[in-house]
Parts: sequence; structure tokens; C-alpha cells
Amino acid sequence: MKHIALRSKSIRSGDRPYTTPGLGDRIQSVLCAYQYGKAHNTPVTLHLTDDKWSIAGGKKSDKKKSSWAEILTLFPKGTVFLQNWPVDNLPENTWLQYLKDNGIDAEIYYFKDTLHMHPNETVVPLEMSQYLKKPAMLKPIIENYWLPDQFITVQWDSTDQTRTMSPVLQNKIHEKYAGAEIHLGGNGKGVFKTSLAHMGHAIYYADYHVGSDSGMYHLATLYKSPDKIHLYSKVGGYKSHHLVRAVNNGSKHFMV
Repeated sequence: MKHIALRSKSIRSGDRPYTTPGLGDRIQSVLCAYQYGKAHNTPVTLHLTDDKWSIAGGKKSDKKKSSWAEILTLFPKGTVFLQNWPVDNLPENTWLQYLKDNGIDAEIYYFKDTLHMHPNETVVPLEMSQYLKKPAMLKPIIENYWLPDQFITVQWDSTDQTRTMSPVLQNKIHEKYAGAEIHLGGNGKGVFKTSLAHMGHAIYYADYHVGSDSGMYHLATLYKSPDKIHLYSKVGGYKSHHLVRAVNNGSKHFMV
């Protein structure tokens, strides 16, 4: 068993905790663990501070617990496990020492490919971006759910309004692709709004996943090769390290 601890502190500017606030943060964390484990033929346990587990929006909540549990079902059973701990916002050395005092010899990791973007990201022995170069190409856990013969999956909503697109821009983008559009996430309908398993099923069979740098992009990285993921952002808009890595690994990026 490999033990990996998610960082307690944000790697972005300022002294603040890293709380995995978005769905994409949680999906990518599990993906990193899975890809590491696959490369080294070992199961992985991810260790979480409590603000990644039982707190959402600054309040006690089961929202993240349910989200983590749902994400784990998308991966092969027995590959990734989670363990939460009743501490938060600790300096990284203190966090790792806390785990060691509890019998866990864990490592944190860093991303070499976007190190220049994060003033608080320290270089440590475990470098994770190397494990994200090869796509996971998971199989969906749901089959035989009706889908159009030809379609793309799309997501344009985001918790960051600077990443969203107007309906006019969305329609212009959709015209570039053949077939129907299945909206996922906040603008999805039925299971395509509420069930990651059904959304993953649709992404797997879609010609492309198209949209903003948001949660469904991260879901798409579980099922699609990078060239089948097309990301759009506004000219002059914010580029996250996720977007930079996506482009580096072969995804298409269009500015509109």
C-alpha cells in the first residue's frame, strides 16, 4: 500500500488551506492516486485533512464525503482508498509528522510541469505530472443507457464565472461539431446532472468532450484521450494549471 497525503495548504499565493473545493479537484486527486498505483502496481490510500472531507462552504457538511465516495466508484475496485483525519490547515511538515505519529508514512506530491505557476508549491521527491501524461482510459461502470448515434458532451457552467461562455458563443462552438450535444453538470438534465456514472458513460461514447476548464473536463480525463478533449476559454481569461497541463498533454485549446 502506498500512502499519499493531499497537501494541507494551497499551492497558490497566500497562506490558506487547500480544501478540494471543486469536483474537479477531487476527481484529479483520485486520478493521480490511480495512475501512480497503476504505474507501480500498488493500491494507494489518499490521506485527507478534515476540511477536504466534512466541511463545505465553511460549514459542516456531508457534501464532500458523498462526492468522494461517488468518485471512487468510477475506478476499479481496490485501487484507491481514502482516509480522513481530524486536523486541517497544518504546515506540510506538521501534517506529514502527524500522519507518521499515527503510523502512516505518507508523501505529498508536486507538479513539475506547472511549478512556475504556483509560488507556494515546494519541490518534493514525488513528482506527479509524469503519471498524467498517459490517459487512464477507464471503462464506464454503466452500460446500455440510450445515447444518440453521434454526439458530443459539453459543459459550460463553472463556479468561476470567468470560465463560462454566453449562449451565443456556445451555439457558435456547437456548430463546429456534428451530431447532438449532451449537456453535463449544472446545465445537464436528469442523470446527466446528478450521476457521475451516467455522465462518464456519455463521455466515453461521445466523439469529443467540449467545454470549459471545469469539473466535467476532469471527468473526461478518466475516459478520453487528450486529443478528444476540446477546451474553450475567453481571450485574456484565466488559465489554470489544469488547462496548461491539458494542452501540454495533447488536448486542443481554443480562445474565443
